[in-house]
Amino acid sequence: MKKYLYIFLVVALAFVGCKKKPTQTTETTQPTETTADSSAYINISALTPTGELLSLSDLVGKTDYVLLDFWASWCNPCRQFVPVLKEIYRSQPEGHLQILSCSVDQDLMAWQVALNEEQMPWPQMREDPEHPCSDKYGVQFIPHTVLIDRNGKIVGVNLDEPELEQILFGE
Repeated sequence: MKKYLYIFLVVALAFVGCKKKPTQTTETTQPTETTADSSAYINISALTPTGELLSLSDLVGKTDYVLLDFWASWCNPCRQFVPVLKEIYRSQPEGHLQILSCSVDQDLMAWQVALNEEQMPWPQMREDPEHPCSDKYGVQFIPHTVLIDRNGKIVGVNLDEPELEQILFGE
């Protein structure tokens, strides 16, 4: 049943699409970094709900895989994907998978409310004008996921649930 729901969501997204992530506006011009390719991950840093700076590099290499999940409180497909991510996360042995969610929410309170509602048991961060994380990964629509292996190699982008499970379970 769960797989059919997920397949339905993927098909619906293909026709409707997720909302485009809002553009961050900044007054300062900074050199742009290259967007993620199919080989090495790009480090990103942003603030956690407690205001601490968290970097993707703090997590890569500590588990077999890191799933970087870009989402937002206002994105219904993102919110519907959270239970699927929770199930995948809980099914993995310790040390195999870490998830890092990076919100593109511009509204801090909306993000905090969504975090309270969703109760995701993995690290959270929110991009802001000083930490434009999604731009570094070329994110145009959300949800958007990037699977990174222990060596920092990107092994998949926007994998569907069966593809993700195939990699994680080695099926």
